[in-house]
Amino acid sequence: MGAVDQRGVAWFTAVYEEHYDAVQRYVLRRLRDPSTSEELTQEVFVITWRRRTRAPEHCLPWLYGIARRVLANDRRAVRARPEAVALPGDDVLRDRREDPARGAQHVDVHRAMDALSETDREILRLVGWEGLDVSDAARVLGRARGTVRVRLFRARRRLAKALENPASDRENGAPAPSPAVIEPLEESHA
Repeated sequence: MGAVDQRGVAWFTAVYEEHYDAVQRYVLRRLRDPSTSEELTQEVFVITWRRRTRAPEHCLPWLYGIARRVLANDRRAVRARPEAVALPGDDVLRDRREDPARGAQHVDVHRAMDALSETDREILRLVGWEGLDVSDAARVLGRARGTVRVRLFRARRRLAKALENPASDRENGAPAPSPAVIEPLEESHA
């Protein structure tokens, strides 16, 4: 009896408990809506259960790939719905106890990220926020490792350039983001 044959309730429960928070953060960072992110995260695990025999041993990148497709399906469905009103800020992702200067830096990083293409944002999120290496990010994106490495390099360069161009808010004396804010995005996972 192989490992795939043994993927029952115990296997699923272990995967769910180990990776639920990571998958939910992945979805939440892309939606910034806690209730929808929880719903879509549950959908990811419903699909995981149905496709458990196809899951690789190291399944977090595989789960991110499922989440990516669930998010794409949700985006297509949203086009038919009326536009939602976005709340200001990213309080869901930010520790509420952090000092205001650091909060301004987070806003600058999010503005710089918003200025990038969706492809650049996704690669930077996978490597910087989700902590994947280039190989795992390539699996999530369904691309060759070399392609993802080049795209990551270019995305980092574009992010740095976007951060160099200060937002109009900073003209009023707000500090520029420190390297610590973007440090996870600058680490090399190659």
